Amino acid sequence: MASTICRIQKIKSWGALARSEAHTARKVYTPNANPQIKNLEVIGNCDNLDLEMIVRNKIGSQKYRSDAVLAVEMLLSASAEYFRPYAAYEGGNYDKQRLDDFVEAVVKWLDNCWGDRIVKASLHLDEITPHIHAYLVPLDERGKLNCKALFGTRVKMYQLQDSFANAVEHLGIMRGVKGSVATHTRVKKYYAAVNQDSQLLDLERYIPQPQAQEGSVAYRQRVIELLSPQLELINSQLRERDRILQRLTELKQTASRSEQLRYSLEKELYSLRVNHEQQNLSLSEVAYELGLNQYKQDDNPLLLVMSVNKCNFDDAVVWLRDRFGEKAMLNVVSNSASSIARQTPEYIFVPPKPEARRFEEIDHYLTQKHSIPQKLLKTLQERGLLYASTDGNAVFIARNLDGGTTGAYLYSLKNSEHEFSLHPGSRRSSGWFHLSVGGSNHGLIKTAVLNSSPIDALKIVARNAPHNHRTLYLTLDNENAPLPSEFLKTLPNVVVAMPEKRFMSIRKILPNAINVSKYNQQQQSY
Repeated sequence: MASTICRIQKIKSWGALARSEAHTARKVYTPNANPQIKNLEVIGNCDNLDLEMIVRNKIGSQKYRSDAVLAVEMLLSASAEYFRPYAAYEGGNYDKQRLDDFVEAVVKWLDNCWGDRIVKASLHLDEITPHIHAYLVPLDERGKLNCKALFGTRVKMYQLQDSFANAVEHLGIMRGVKGSVATHTRVKKYYAAVNQDSQLLDLERYIPQPQAQEGSVAYRQRVIELLSPQLELINSQLRERDRILQRLTELKQTASRSEQLRYSLEKELYSLRVNHEQQNLSLSEVAYELGLNQYKQDDNPLLLVMSVNKCNFDDAVVWLRDRFGEKAMLNVVSNSASSIARQTPEYIFVPPKPEARRFEEIDHYLTQKHSIPQKLLKTLQERGLLYASTDGNAVFIARNLDGGTTGAYLYSLKNSEHEFSLHPGSRRSSGWFHLSVGGSNHGLIKTAVLNSSPIDALKIVARNAPHNHRTLYLTLDNENAPLPSEFLKTLPNVVVAMPEKRFMSIRKILPNAINVSKYNQQQQSY
């Protein structure tokens, strides 16, 4: 899910304004910009006037403080997956229609919110991801230079972010996580840090000249000893970089899911409040109809009816409907069920008890019957994803994408139908049987292979070995199985190793998905 990007920079001096314009207008060298691509003006036509003159004209002859904010630079964009949904990592590319829709929505928002106070806005296409720089002269409703009135409090900044998010929400772009503590690194500071922290090998300095009468073996050993510390440091930094990138991707995906959930919950809460106000039935009204003058304030209306009338649940529901109408009755029943649910401890899934001595049967069956390598089975056993239960079933653990156990699939070796059963208490729609193989353990997942059963997953893993990059194998055991589409949309490759009908239904949700035969052809052509 793409997220909004809305940042502002307050400009308090004419020199700072000139430097800002020099950067956005590409009057100075910008290291992360492609000089062959021309940026576009979307608001204003200021070829004859520089930005300082335009701002001065807008402020006019009014007096203002020496530390007043003269202009505000806005940076408006969206995360990369919006502009290039099927190639998020291919910087510089974008979908033309999506870009046009975004620019139209932003220009409309700027005009509706700020009008002619926006003196200039330009669309930058020469960097990795398209974005808009807009310059605002912060005049209040009286026409006075007053940035504090517009952006002076945290609440107003939240309102700015909400307003921008609402303007582009119809494009499928969601607001970033409210209250996030994430910070933005300035471009110059970022490049300085990169140059300072990077370890570069100066070959002229580090590779020594051969010594007189020094043999090739001795020279090779001496070079290895000299370069080993630097190479080890570089390898360490690369491993740390991979770990950070993996963690960044996970946090981004979690934040996107959390924000989407927040939006959903806010709408649901609003709906519940409206229904509650319109249909809520008070305990006092029920007690009055029952002829009670005294009752406990924390009594459950439904249980109170059952107690006083000495009737069962069905009769109590009918009594409430006859006295107060169907909507009020449904509201009482719903509230009663919610109250009971809140008082009930949360259910915790308990997987089948393992029996290590019986795993040999599972190992032998899967090896002989399905040609699954013993090494793979051993790895799964060590990771706790496959084991034998006390009754000899093969147990395949289901998990969510965060690694939490959600259920277990049972496979009987004596099952002639070759079907899996679900262990009681499993939350089938909350997780999947899945495993990741290949590449670095901390590397980014580049390919997901969707399959029909845990055994199919293992058979495909064995056929595709060895894996050059990190690959996720995820089982969708039924057409009703949930599809982690938001996560899968972030991957370069999604392969469906399932029947054609199932592939076509998945393709409607994930247009970038391909079937396994096409994927194999691509791999063979490399």
